[in-house]
Amino acid sequence: MTQAVVAQQARMAYQANQVQMDDPMGLVVRLYDGMIGFLRQGADLLGEGRYAEASEPIRRAVDIIGELQAVLDLERGGEIASNLDRLYTYCRRRIMESHLHREPSGLREIADLMAPLRDAWAEARQKQLAGQE
Repeated sequence: MTQAVVAQQARMAYQANQVQMDDPMGLVVRLYDGMIGFLRQGADLLGEGRYAEASEPIRRAVDIIGELQAVLDLERGGEIASNLDRLYTYCRRRIMESHLHREPSGLREIADLMAPLRDAWAEARQKQLAGQE
C-alpha cells in the first residue's frame, strides 16, 4: 500500500471519528463550513477558467445544501424551517445557474449569504455547550 493511500485512509478514519463525536449542532456548523469552502473553491476555479475542475467542489456544495434541506422538519419547524427551505432552494438554483453560466460571482454570493447562518449556528452551539457546564 502506498503512503498516499495510507494517509487517505487515516484522514477518512479521522473525519468519521469527528462526525461521531460531534454534537448535532457541531455537525451543522461543519456542514456550513464545508459548503462555504466548496463554494469559494468553485468560484476561484471558475474565475481561473478551470471549468472542469470547478465541477467537483460545486457539486459537493450542492450536495451539502441538499442534505441540510432534507433534514428540515417542516411540520415542527414552523416558519423558520419554511424560510430555510425556500432559502436552500434559492441557493441551489443560484449555484446551478452560476455554474452553467461560469459566473463565480453567484457562488461567492451564496457563500456570503450562508456565512451569517453558519455563524448563528456556531453561536447557538457555544451557548448550548456553555449551558451544559
